Parts: sequence; C-alpha cells; structure tokens
Amino acid sequence: MSEEGLGEPRPESYGESVPSAPRPDWDLTPFFQGLGAPDYVEFQAALARDLPALAVRVAALPPLTPDGFSVWSALLADLEGFWARLRHLSSYLGCVSAADARDDAARRDVAALARTRAAFDKAMVDLRTRLGACTSGDFSAFVARAEIAAIAYPLARLRQLSARSMAPELEALATDLNVDGIAAWGRLYDQLSGSLEFALEVPGRPPERHPVSVVRSLLGDPDPAVRRAALLGGNRAWEGIADSVVAALNAIAGTRLTLYPRRNISDFLDPPRFDAAIGRATLDAMMTAVRARAAVPRRFLVLKARALGRERLGFQDLEAPLPTSDDDPLTWEAATTRVLAAFARYPALQRFASGAIARLWIDHQPRDGKRPGGFCTSSPLIGQSRIFLTFGGVLGDMQTLAHELGHAFHSAVMTDLRPWQQNYPMTLAETASTFAEQLVTDAVLDDPTATRARRLAVLDQRLIDGVGFLLNIPMRFDFECAFYEERQRGEISVARACELMVSAQRQHFGDALDPDELDPWFWASKLHFYIVGTSFYNFPYTFGFLVSRGLAARAVAARSGAERASFFAGYERFLAESGSAPAEAVARATLGVDLGDSGFWHECIDLIERDLAVFEALVAE
Repeated sequence: MSEEGLGEPRPESYGESVPSAPRPDWDLTPFFQGLGAPDYVEFQAALARDLPALAVRVAALPPLTPDGFSVWSALLADLEGFWARLRHLSSYLGCVSAADARDDAARRDVAALARTRAAFDKAMVDLRTRLGACTSGDFSAFVARAEIAAIAYPLARLRQLSARSMAPELEALATDLNVDGIAAWGRLYDQLSGSLEFALEVPGRPPERHPVSVVRSLLGDPDPAVRRAALLGGNRAWEGIADSVVAALNAIAGTRLTLYPRRNISDFLDPPRFDAAIGRATLDAMMTAVRARAAVPRRFLVLKARALGRERLGFQDLEAPLPTSDDDPLTWEAATTRVLAAFARYPALQRFASGAIARLWIDHQPRDGKRPGGFCTSSPLIGQSRIFLTFGGVLGDMQTLAHELGHAFHSAVMTDLRPWQQNYPMTLAETASTFAEQLVTDAVLDDPTATRARRLAVLDQRLIDGVGFLLNIPMRFDFECAFYEERQRGEISVARACELMVSAQRQHFGDALDPDELDPWFWASKLHFYIVGTSFYNFPYTFGFLVSRGLAARAVAARSGAERASFFAGYERFLAESGSAPAEAVARATLGVDLGDSGFWHECIDLIERDLAVFEALVAE
C-alpha cells in the first residue's frame, strides 16, 4: 500500500538493455483493443461517470455503527470494484507508455489517469477519516461480518493512516497538488530517461548511438572496454541533463518532507516501512545482519577480479561475465526453454509460465524509444499480467525473465481474492519474484549433466545478485537516507548528490572496488529514486532476496513428491495471504520464521557464503 493506504503497486526496475524492433511483442487486446478504441473510450467514460457518485456516497456515509453496517458494506464493495478498474487502466497505460516513451497520446492519458486517481484518493481520504472516527468496538464488530472479514486488514491499515493524516480538506488539497507536483516530476523523469541517448565510444571502434536503456546489458558484455565505455558514455548523457534530474529528485523528496510533519510523521523511514508492511525491528534486524556480513559479497568481488585478471573491479564490472563461455548461445528461445525446464520442480509455476509465454504476455525485444527497466503489472479485473523487459542475450536477462514470471505467478495465485486483498507489499512481492530466480539457479546446480562452465555461470549470476542485494541495495538505502537528511535543510546540488553517492559506494563496497572507478551518477540513472508512489524503493529487494534464499533451500531439501507438494502448498498460502496481514505475521504463520530475529537473516546469508565456497572451488579447478 502507498501512503494513501490502497495505492498502486509500482512497476519495479530490474533489468535494462539493446535497440531495434518495430513494435511490442505482447498482446494487450484483452485489456483494450487499442489506445482510443471504442472499448477504451467507453471504459474511461464509465470511470468519469461513476467516480463523482461514489464520492457523494462516501460523503453521505452514516457513522460506522451497527445501524450503518449494511450501507458501509455495499459502498466498500463498489469502492473495491472502482479501485480494480483503476488498476486495470493503469496497467494498460503503464505498458503502452513503457513500450514507447515517445507516445504523446499515452503520456496525455497517463496524466489524465493521475487526475482520476487523485479524485478517487480524495474519496479514500474521506473514507479513512470516517473509519478513524469510529470506536474500536464498532470497527471490530464490522470487520467480523462475513462479507467484510476478507478485507479486515486493508481496512485496519486505512484506519491506522487516519491517525497520521492532516485535516480532510488539507489531504484533499495535497491529493490535487500531487497531480501537477510530485507526480509531474516523476513523469518528467520517465520522459527524459525514455528519450535519452548516449555515445558508446569503444577504443578502436566507430562511435555508436544507443538509448540509455541498453547500458545495463552492455555492462554484462565480456569486453571490459565495452563495459567501461557504456558506463562512461551513459554517465555523460545523464550529466547533460543533471540539472533537470536533480531538480526532480529534490522536488520529490522535498514534497514528502514538507508533508510528513503535518501528518505527525517524525521519521522519514516510517512511510516506507508502512508501505513494506514491516516494523522497525524487522528492518533493523535485516540491515544489521547485512552490514555485519559485508565481507561475504566483498570476498566474491575479490575472487571475481582475479578471474578477470584485475587487481580490483570497477563499478562497471559488477555484472561482468566470467572468462568462460556457457555452451549454448543465449537466444530468447534458449532462455525461455531453460526457465521452463527449471520450473519443472514446481509444476504449477511451470504451467503458468508456459501459458504466459504462449499467450504473448511479454514484451522482450530491444527497440528505440523503449523505456529502461523491467516490470510486471497485473489487472485484478481480467486476472492477467504483462511483463516488460529488454532481452539482450546475457544471463542476467534470463534471470530477469524468471523474476518477472515470479511476480506474475504471485498475482495469479491471488486472482480469486477480493481486489483489496490482492494489494500486497513490495517486501513479499520481491520474495515471490526472487524465489522464481532461485529455482532457475538451483535447477542447474542440481543437474549432474551441467557443465562446469554452466555451473560457474549460474553461480556467478547468483553471487552477482548477492553483491546487488547485500552491497548495492544497502548503498542505495544509505544514499537515500543521507539525501533525505540533508534535504530537510535545503536543496541538494548536482555535485553534492554525486558526493553522497560516492560516499555510500565507498562505505559498502570498501576496498573491493577501485576507488577511481566508482559511479557518481548512479543517483541519476536509477529509476527507483524517482518512483513517486513509494520512497526507499530499495530495501524490500534485499528482504525478498534473503527470504527467497531460505525458501529455495527448503524447496531443494524437499526430495520426495509428497514433501515437494507440501512445501509448495505452503508457499502458495504464503503468496495468497501476502495482502491480508503484516509481513511478519505472514512469515510466522506460513514459514515459521521470526523476521525480527537477526539470526534468521544471518542464516540466509550463510547460504550465500556456502555458494561462495562452491564458486571458489570451481574457479580453482
């Protein structure tokens, strides 16, 4: 949930890639026949028609007492239905605008949707104010009713939010200002990143022009000269628009920091923790364990540097492949075949993934105008998802495919639940997606016919992920903390943003990276800092990675058919309940773990250290 309580799960940026295919691969016709088609126009008109009436009904609600329970029940069902329709339209427009960031009609309709969502959010502000005004006894009696019990948790979160809200008229004003304020800065960043190009200048080769979306794939190129040229060229492009980008970052953070004290929020980490559905103890336990074990991923970087013939790696080398080649060329067809084979351990996931690929749910080809990043977006209205990524033929792109299919499967498990039950936090979303990645890696490691080269390649990728989630993500977290601390005292310059980023990189990577080859412009190139619906779009990734490692270990340990069936039944309960209770309660009930215990997080990091020992032995052979 966003700070408004029932917000839109935001598309995540995970992989990026390489140019040139005429149009998207996916089929969006189950959503609408097209932008501006009759079904699309009628859908928009129905939203515009129904919203004012809903707002009037919210304003006319009687107090939440037994006499008004039936009126409240009927209205909540209609509000849920409207929210599902908003999600449906948002998913569609997210796909269309990401597929071609230059599409003016899509940009126009994304802005119009922001205005519609703002009007709906104002009605939700009114609703949560009324929920906050009722007595605890009446609220408990209401959510115990058969037709309401399923959404007791989302309603309780709305009630919690009422305690940290401004007066209703001020919340309504803030919602209106969001459209042309904080949300507009986010849209500006999307437009800038979607149209930005850079020059790839590799010594001995003619310069090439590419969209910045290809930088991520080029950082996985086996040629170190290409990797360095990609990072330097991309950063020169970001430097050229740095004033606009830092203005966006200052505005996004500044808006939040202006509103927080007026909402009785004293800690800028409270809203992201609330969005993640975790408490302070859980975040502190995880981050404490991660910082204490930084030597594990750093040791991998030292080993990797030796394998690549370097004393120390540069930032551009973090995803560099090993100087050994896998035995199959990684075409799109080869990648999908490998992913589906890996999912054989979990037949329900394999069937689902096969259907998603066959039904054209994935846009994967490189293309000019395609936005950087990757995401999975779902519609509770039609029970379908769409996956956006740019496949450049590197192993990381295959892992991205598995990752996004994990998200889509999570949504599929929840299809029959009420719409508000399907709104789960990013922490548990990232657990599901990263778990799917773990299955791909474990399938190779468990395969006795797998070559040394393939085993090394997948272990290398998993340990690269370990570096990402145990060093890179905490680096982003600490950068954002430092940025928010300083932003409270005034605007931050381009130079200072670069200084804060380099400081965070040195703190987390230590001596494992060459101090002259860091990435001061990472704050500009990383979409996550500019997602306006959720601040600190970082630590849930570390949460998901570590919990998924624990889950994957259990899946591998389940050798018999009965054991596997039991494990996966429990896993699906974990997914299904992810929108119905705090993350700690879901993990305790379905996995039997205490997320507030740092020992749990150390056990998960132990699994990474075990992989590192296997990797070290394979490299030494």
